[in-house]
Amino acid sequence: MPDASYKNYSTGPQSQDLFGNAFFDMHRSTYSGIAIFTPVLLLGSICGPVFAQDAETDVVEDETIELIILDRRADPAAIPDADEGFDDLVYDETTRTYRLIERDTEEEPEEPLSERESQVEELQRLFGLYREALRNRDFLEADTLAKRVVELSIRVNGLDSHDSAKAVTNLGIAQHNNGDYEAAMRNFIASIDIIERIDDNLSPALVSPLQGLAATQAAIGRPDLARLSYRRAVHVTHVNDGPHNRGQVDILESLAELHIAQGNYDEAVDIQEHIFSIQSRKVQPDTIDLIPALEKRARWQHRLQRYHRERITWRQIIDIVEDHYGKESLELIPALTSLGKSYLFVSPAEFEYGPEVSAASGETYLKRATRIAMEHPDTDWQTVEHALLALGDFYILSGRPNRGGMTYADAWTLLSRSATPESLRSRRENLEQVKVLQHVYPPRYYNSDRKDDGRAPPDSFETGMVSFRYNVTASGRVSDVEFIEIQPREISDFSPTVGRALRRMVYRPRLVDGQPTFTTDLIYTHEFYYRPEDLPSNKEPATSEGVDESGE
Repeated sequence: MPDASYKNYSTGPQSQDLFGNAFFDMHRSTYSGIAIFTPVLLLGSICGPVFAQDAETDVVEDETIELIILDRRADPAAIPDADEGFDDLVYDETTRTYRLIERDTEEEPEEPLSERESQVEELQRLFGLYREALRNRDFLEADTLAKRVVELSIRVNGLDSHDSAKAVTNLGIAQHNNGDYEAAMRNFIASIDIIERIDDNLSPALVSPLQGLAATQAAIGRPDLARLSYRRAVHVTHVNDGPHNRGQVDILESLAELHIAQGNYDEAVDIQEHIFSIQSRKVQPDTIDLIPALEKRARWQHRLQRYHRERITWRQIIDIVEDHYGKESLELIPALTSLGKSYLFVSPAEFEYGPEVSAASGETYLKRATRIAMEHPDTDWQTVEHALLALGDFYILSGRPNRGGMTYADAWTLLSRSATPESLRSRRENLEQVKVLQHVYPPRYYNSDRKDDGRAPPDSFETGMVSFRYNVTASGRVSDVEFIEIQPREISDFSPTVGRALRRMVYRPRLVDGQPTFTTDLIYTHEFYYRPEDLPSNKEPATSEGVDESGE
């Protein structure tokens, strides 16, 4: 991203915010695929043979988890997935299995539930609470609930069952999200062990725990083991669903994220192209059905700083849409907008060779998107607003604040004339307050070579904080940076680094009565980590007189 004009382009993803390439913004992680797990593990990895797990990942069964009851009573009764609906389950004492039945609309006398049926209902309830806790990101509660589910599942189904394996995997997910990686890894391996005992080492049920194991291995700094686990997961999908199955795409994407985190962009590019070949397989070229695969390809190319290739892909999408819907179709707006934004970036290789890239080209595409949105009879105000804001942001980021201000004024007028609760709320959120367009992240570690992966630091680190007061000009630039405080005070030498990052940030300016306005007294707080042994012992504590108020 440029600091002041489009002549200075970024060669990395660290300063890109609203304009795409949101490089793991949520957690500022270099490996978002493992930042947060969802209730259902995503899949992802590269083609290859079966890879044996590293010897150090072997698990002793009695160390799996505290609540596992090593009761191996044979019990074929299995609990289906929660989504299948426990309310319709009936236990058959003869076959010792549960079966789904249709609800009888006629009222019948209620019979007391058997102990096993009560346990099944309790499993349903606990698992529902577990999923809710994950959705709410209450991972401590999810951990507690998952342990109860494991305990009860083993009582109902025995340890060697698919349902108990799923329960142990879910516990690993909660523990991973809590940062308890060692426990998570033990339980992912335990789940794998259970599945291999009751099935074999190529069971499709292995995919989810293998992915969880890989993500956790990456989180503890073992990308070598993570790659092996991802590749094994992919191989399992190949054996069960064929080499071109779409189920492997999520695993491949996770592996690509791992390569990006390590700076292996070429390997990530190869995986991205393989993903595209899978998603575009059996799809006729230059048809609408190809667009989803092309859109994903373009986003990956942006992530991988292949901006020239990204632009080629967006143009291909535009050509397809024009052929099918015409050159004034609203369907063109997303691709035109994305293509226009891409001109704020230059691929690293293009500094050495390649055609000169002009921001004016991006303006052309964004203006076309805006014109179509404003002139099309079926356009809603949300589409017009999005197009205007994208164009205005482009002007700010390319060093043309006057044009940006006029474009924002048009958006203000649009939202004011609509005068609906929704449009006025959007005006407040998007135009009546400053909004980061270019976010430059300062280091999260003081005096440490530790790589910032967006996760909680090891126990050897403590938390520090530094804060500044600053203003944002009507052109969206940061000014008047004033140091407030830093804790611990002994490491005041860290404040200039943070101050410089703050100065490089670019904002969408605040509008008052439709006009960009100077905004004062904003507070910026940066949390970082340090080791107590790194505190300078030969320095006096910082005072307000001893620190440059600018942070530099």
